[in-house]
Amino acid sequence: MRTVQKLKEEWHLNTDMTELMDILKGVAASEFWALAKKQGRFARFMNAFNGFFDIIDFSSVEHPFAREAGGLAIFMITSNEGFMGGLNSRVIKAALAHEEADHAQLLIVGEQGAIQLKALHRPFVGFPGIQSEERYYAAVDLRNYIIQQTKDGAFGRVVMYYPKPVSFMVQKVEELKILPCAELFKEKGRAALQRVEDIIVESSLHNMIQYLAETWIAQKLYEVFEDSKLAEFSARTVHLEESFQLLQEQGKDIQYQYLRSWHDLINKGMRDIFAAQIVMRKAKRKPANGFGTNDKW
Repeated sequence: MRTVQKLKEEWHLNTDMTELMDILKGVAASEFWALAKKQGRFARFMNAFNGFFDIIDFSSVEHPFAREAGGLAIFMITSNEGFMGGLNSRVIKAALAHEEADHAQLLIVGEQGAIQLKALHRPFVGFPGIQSEERYYAAVDLRNYIIQQTKDGAFGRVVMYYPKPVSFMVQKVEELKILPCAELFKEKGRAALQRVEDIIVESSLHNMIQYLAETWIAQKLYEVFEDSKLAEFSARTVHLEESFQLLQEQGKDIQYQYLRSWHDLINKGMRDIFAAQIVMRKAKRKPANGFGTNDKW
């Protein structure tokens, strides 16, 4: 049975841990909403970017980035932060459920996810986790890797799995096709194209497709990394809230046990004192020779 002192120490430790969880939860929630406010810039960029394809018809141009060809590469975006093991597992599980996963080249971002994938004895190529302040540079580096591997013939198709926040409380694993970029260069028909007179095209359409595809890939990767961070913040907030509630319940139980033990200890002390007083009063009434005070010679 735990002593009163031990229960008191556990109560204080639980209180400190509860306060810490509450602070961490608040920090994660603040980071989520601060990053969520910036999400509108992606929509503005893509609206402007897609408008370019309303001017020139690229559908007739042959380019490796615009056709289904070559082997498949599956990218998995995972987090290195704490309280993210469950979300990382869902990303890996969804990626390995792809119909071509057994024959695809597996690539994973994040050391914690790589540890889980290694435990499954699957060959893969690993990349460092994404730091918040380095998301854009990481997107450009990964874009360059994808482009180079495509040119080298290592793969020609790329699918990415990453966590995406549906809401502040819910996250899902999203699938995104990175290559080919057929959606960008599909035929829209003359009615969809804007009427623009006297267009001067200095570069070849092939080179323009190359540049536009590289720009689109970098942008989508940057958006994926930001969505992953949002999912990370929301998942961490939910997990910390659950831990906070659990610690609160445990704290109430420990507090009850401590107060009950302290009450029992006080009662025991009072009973001991009362019993000692009775013994002392009896001892005072009884003479040392063993006869009572009213005994007669």
